[in-house]
Amino acid sequence: MENAGYIALSRQMSLTREMDVIANNLANVTTPAFKGQTVRFQEYLDRAKDGTKLSYVQDAAMPRDWSEGPLTSTGNPLDIAIHGDGFFVVSTPNGTRYTRKGHFEMDANRQLVSADGAPIQGDGGPISVPQDAIDVTVAEDGTVSVKQPGSPQTTTIGKLRVVNFADPQTLQEEAAGLYKAAPQVTPTPVANAHLVQGALEQSNVQPIVELTHMMSVSRNYEAAQQLVQSEHDRIRKAITGIVGGA
Repeated sequence: MENAGYIALSRQMSLTREMDVIANNLANVTTPAFKGQTVRFQEYLDRAKDGTKLSYVQDAAMPRDWSEGPLTSTGNPLDIAIHGDGFFVVSTPNGTRYTRKGHFEMDANRQLVSADGAPIQGDGGPISVPQDAIDVTVAEDGTVSVKQPGSPQTTTIGKLRVVNFADPQTLQEEAAGLYKAAPQVTPTPVANAHLVQGALEQSNVQPIVELTHMMSVSRNYEAAQQLVQSEHDRIRKAITGIVGGA
């Protein structure tokens, strides 16, 4: 394959990667708090043996779109959405993780946990709901209160820990909507958290935009394939001509 073919092939490889990212975005359209990704490309310069300058393309990064997804009311008092920036803090067997997926539950010990059973952290550690509590209220600032039988007063049992990062792009995605921070990255508390009880943040992926992007990538891939085929036909004709004239 000549230089033009290699350049077209590098373009196809990058487009394949871009298509994978689009497919993953579309697969998570209904995943609560999912954040879509895009692909960023860069030019890779090289020289052929004869000194000709060659310009290839390669995928350089996959930034995540951290814009807020729409909030949907669920009526479940243990569903908590973050309106604005921030992440909940989760304690997992593999260490501290962060999430915007606020679909919480109570485990057998009445401790507030994620859907996977990982404890949700409050400012003073895990939050446990008293056995006789009849109502759980989460204020806008994350303060968790309960009511007990026979008492009109509410009792504060903790405050959800909400943190943020100087550059969320450094977070590494894991399963179940969790993110891992690098060891040298320290989160900072969100001073004015705005939580919404009884709601969940939905995926910020826009299906129509992604489908339009997918069609564009498909057309570009076909154009690169045509170039590869044309280069192949040119070389074949050249070889056939040399052999036929020998």
